[in-house]
Amino acid sequence: MYNRPDCPNHHSVQPISDERLAAVCKKHTNLRDGDIQKLMEVSRALTAIGELEGCDVLIDCPTRDNQWAVVAAQYCPPKNSFYNRDMVGELIHRHNEPGVFRTLEIGLPSRELKALAGESIFIRQTISAIKSDDHRIIGALIVERGMHNTGQEAEQTQNPPPTGKELYNIASHLNEAMIHFNTMGIATFANKQAKELYQTIGYQDEILGMSFENLALGACTMDDVMRQRRIEHQEVIVGNYILNMVAAAIEEDNQCLGVVLLIKDTTENKMKEKELILKSAAIDEIHHRVKNNLQTIVSLIRLQARRSANQEVRQVCHEIINRIFSISLTHEMMVQNGVDLIDVKEMLWRLVHNTKSYSIPDDFELKIDLKGDSFYSQSDTATAIAMIVNELLQNSIKHGFPGRAAGRIAIEISCRERCASIQFSDNGVGFQPNQTPKKDGLGLKLVRSLVKEKLCGDLKVESSAQGTAVLFEFINDDQPHTQPPTTA
Repeated sequence: MYNRPDCPNHHSVQPISDERLAAVCKKHTNLRDGDIQKLMEVSRALTAIGELEGCDVLIDCPTRDNQWAVVAAQYCPPKNSFYNRDMVGELIHRHNEPGVFRTLEIGLPSRELKALAGESIFIRQTISAIKSDDHRIIGALIVERGMHNTGQEAEQTQNPPPTGKELYNIASHLNEAMIHFNTMGIATFANKQAKELYQTIGYQDEILGMSFENLALGACTMDDVMRQRRIEHQEVIVGNYILNMVAAAIEEDNQCLGVVLLIKDTTENKMKEKELILKSAAIDEIHHRVKNNLQTIVSLIRLQARRSANQEVRQVCHEIINRIFSISLTHEMMVQNGVDLIDVKEMLWRLVHNTKSYSIPDDFELKIDLKGDSFYSQSDTATAIAMIVNELLQNSIKHGFPGRAAGRIAIEISCRERCASIQFSDNGVGFQPNQTPKKDGLGLKLVRSLVKEKLCGDLKVESSAQGTAVLFEFINDDQPHTQPPTTA
């Protein structure tokens, strides 16, 4: 028997005009004109469906924020309707009609699913998706009947599934929702997590005794899983939840005993992943802007140097430009790679190339050899290394080869388990006899400071008439000898 109250003879709510349906859709949805035209065609059949079934028939559409649905069309029979008012334009909440949102979001039909009607009456809904010509879900066609025994209430049980107590015990310790279906496709067991999950997404019914087709949250059928003995794995979005669903057949002695449905709520992980992607994009944008700003500063300094007649001023400007370039290298490479890991050897190669292009006098021939291991460092470490090597290069070019027409510089990179080292050497004249560490120039002072404070490393400087050798060693735990993750 229906639990429908003895309603008075309602006025028959006839299908609305095309103009009103269009107005409702334009007010509450993002549907296109072609979508609305499709809904108009379906709405003209509501009277025929309602008279044939003797029940209420409605069309609901997703709103712009996808958190509500709006009634776009309605037919009420002359007698025994659940509605004594026009529902067109009314907003529907997920928790009142979970089947409607299930269909609107993933396109699956629902049969005899419990819902709360607009007049605060529990009913059962049979729902199917209305799709556009390009197969987008644009609405849900809903047939509503009174509460009656659909057979699922009689099937409700909490007994362990026929696969034994082991599965029951496992289910109680899972973080995932788990539902067992018998060979008829009826839910015979559900753990606590499953019941809480379906309540959360708006189901009104106790899920025990419900059919697979009403509980499946992805585009797979009970027959597919049982007949083909395959595992169905899908990720679905239901409201604000991102769910990972696995359906698998249970076999014993080559006989299918039913199907197990596992559902994991991955919403938090996906949100964190999305947040990390957004943060990564923001960081990339910051590096891009820093790089561009540094290039602008270099251009301004270079312009100022050209306008100055003072050779000393021009030389200072040139040194500043080289230092800024060594800093900008890491930002440039992070923009290109998309990660905060810098290939130190590649970075130094670019630094050497820039030095050859802009810092060597036309009348001087300088050979610079770069060899050794490739390893990766975080940007702050890589920036310090670039600044150190830049200062050594500039000092060598400026002071190492007075009166000479040619010279040689060698840079060798070495990386072991956790320790990295870079050796810089030239065949220049070395330090002057009266020069001591206390009288270091700005360049060597900067080198000592960077090695000690930024790299927490050790520095060795040796100099003679045959040349100068500088070795700095430091701890590097930033994935040596490994490639950084590549971006799509």
